[in-house]
Amino acid sequence: MQAACPPARFWAALPIRSLVLPFLASVAVTACGGSAPPAAAPKTQAGPKEAPTKPKAKFTMGGQLGSLDQGKVSQTFESLGTRFNECLTQASSRVEFIGGRVKFKLRIGLDGVAKWAYFSESTLGDRETERCMLNVAKGARWPIPEEGEGQAVGDLIFDPSPDVRDAVPWGADRAAKALASARAKLGQCAQRAPGKYHATVYVQTNGTAMAAGVAPPDERGEPAAVDCMVDILKSMRFPSPGSWPAKVTFDVE
Repeated sequence: MQAACPPARFWAALPIRSLVLPFLASVAVTACGGSAPPAAAPKTQAGPKEAPTKPKAKFTMGGQLGSLDQGKVSQTFESLGTRFNECLTQASSRVEFIGGRVKFKLRIGLDGVAKWAYFSESTLGDRETERCMLNVAKGARWPIPEEGEGQAVGDLIFDPSPDVRDAVPWGADRAAKALASARAKLGQCAQRAPGKYHATVYVQTNGTAMAAGVAPPDERGEPAAVDCMVDILKSMRFPSPGSWPAKVTFDVE
């Protein structure tokens, strides 16, 4: 028995940052092991014809959603790599060691246009960069979904410039005191879109926020709740990280 094909992975190298696009193929690729196709079975006497059956969609997203060709979705993300990189280049003048992981989630209409987009995860830590990337994704032409609106998901990693020292990594406990003092205000931001938000902040040596970004629990938090939270995070006072800025990620509920 031939071994099953490994999950498909898609990579796209960028000139300044690295872009990683992993997608799992929901249909096995034929002859992925390189073996010859099996010989055709001998013909037998034709029996009574059966009624034709409706072909199944190759890529199914599940639930009430339609289906999307994930190969074409990954190609679309790859084609946007240069524009994503431009968003980072603009941010590097403000946050020279910017980098992190983002997970796009988009709802694609029957015309191939994104109806909404948000980051289900993000550790970029800069709202302006996150907004720039989301606008790029929403302005793109996506594959046409079948049998209903589709959902496109992309998991991207952007590495900081190798020429710059990374921000000092902090555990979430380093932000606990500052978070406690601002929890009530942050909660007001999420009244219309409740759930768990993921915040990332770059902290200056004097304890002020250099930049901040937030990933909402679903599309309802984008953009109003996220913008509200970022404004509060940037006004918070954190402990001093010492002689070099720090980066911290924590949950806001």
